[in-house]
Amino acid sequence: MSTYVIVEELGDWPYHANYLLTARTYLQHGVPTTGGRPRIINLCRNLEHLSAGYYCSLLAQARSHHCLPGLQAISVLQPQQPPAKLWRKVQGWLAQQSDDRIRVRAIFGQSEQIELAGLARYYYGLSQLPLQELTLKRGRHGWSVRQQQSLSPLELSQSEKALMLHHAQALVGAGGDEEHAAPLYQLAILVDPDDGRASSDTLALDRFIQAAAAQGIQAERLAPSAIERLPEYDALWLRAETAVGHYTFEFARRAEQLKMPVIDSSRAILACSNKLYLYELMVRSGVPMPPTMVVTRRGRHHVDELVQRLGLPLMVKVPDGAQGRDLAMASDEQQLARLLDEGLGRSALLLVQSRIPAEFDWRIGFLDGSPLFACRRYRPEPGNRIRRRKHPLDMSRIEALPLTEVPERVLQTARRAVHQLGNGLFGVDLRQQDRDCVLLEIIDNPWIRGDIEDREAKDLYERLARAFRQRLENRGQSAAG
Repeated sequence: MSTYVIVEELGDWPYHANYLLTARTYLQHGVPTTGGRPRIINLCRNLEHLSAGYYCSLLAQARSHHCLPGLQAISVLQPQQPPAKLWRKVQGWLAQQSDDRIRVRAIFGQSEQIELAGLARYYYGLSQLPLQELTLKRGRHGWSVRQQQSLSPLELSQSEKALMLHHAQALVGAGGDEEHAAPLYQLAILVDPDDGRASSDTLALDRFIQAAAAQGIQAERLAPSAIERLPEYDALWLRAETAVGHYTFEFARRAEQLKMPVIDSSRAILACSNKLYLYELMVRSGVPMPPTMVVTRRGRHHVDELVQRLGLPLMVKVPDGAQGRDLAMASDEQQLARLLDEGLGRSALLLVQSRIPAEFDWRIGFLDGSPLFACRRYRPEPGNRIRRRKHPLDMSRIEALPLTEVPERVLQTARRAVHQLGNGLFGVDLRQQDRDCVLLEIIDNPWIRGDIEDREAKDLYERLARAFRQRLENRGQSAAG
């Protein structure tokens, strides 16, 4: 991806550079290269409606150039208040200030005021404005962000210009020098380098990055602490474990606000992270699931009824949790009564399900409604205590199989289930007994690891890369990831 910096006049930049264009040149002639999809950093003095800077972002969108900031960002500059967690971090510092009005300058998400660095990163990620100033004002009910506006390079101090140069040159350098090899798109892969049980290992990610390059997509890893860099990319793939309220959920929502294709979407995370939601959705759609009862705190003493209707042993599940979290098995009525007390102390509702014995579970990976890979997963028995696990239950053994060896009943049930969630990347867990097959759960952002899930799916990474390419080409339409 070739990157260009646009300024009103060449004198606005500290020195001459081949990546520098004036607004007039860009508006009249575009960019000098035809290879790849250019990235435009719009640093015009004025980005207001009908200004030269405004028209640069307007034409960048019409030309399908990746532009910072995008047209939508500069069209609506009404700052929303930051999240409460972030706001609390700066309240102590703000309370010590004697002035009732404070201006915070954010240069590509960086601030010289250390205490306000989090705010600078947040608003850069939200608005895409490379150079911006926030106005914080103390009112009757405390501090709030009152104004957000773009800055001209001419307004910056020497130290702020140094920050601007450093970040702009880093983006230009990331674009590559060979025009014929310039990628069309940039994709961020969200990974946590400190998570030893991430959704994909290094081998799998390297294979995907290679497949993405063949589709004209430059994919690179992005750390959880770098959410402010999202506007620099065209798409996002979550490869860290997801949950509502987790940083992955914030990444997904932020990407959606920026109109970026993201796998998987915040809607997928919401749907898959709650067993009760999934159960209701599947039952209404006629997808077979294990016999299940919902237990509230008023019904916690109806142990006899549960056993009579569902039998023993029983699985007790806290709804908010996926991939084997927050579940336990009751083998007798005493264990069941204790598990109900324990679980209802944490959650207003519990799911109690019949346990269907089987040697293994099926995990069928789906991408946009089509099977992607298949595995047999040999699960250990859950314990008889509900424990909040950081990671899902370990599999004692995972065996990958070609999709052609999966029983048709399993594929049909999995396809019916995932159809209810729409397009995306899902892992469908099923249990088969004789000719019957029931859905256990659906996982968004399923594990894909080198030489495990991908062993018998030779085109897995190519299909993923093509899915991103299709989303990127259709993002002006109503396609959703």
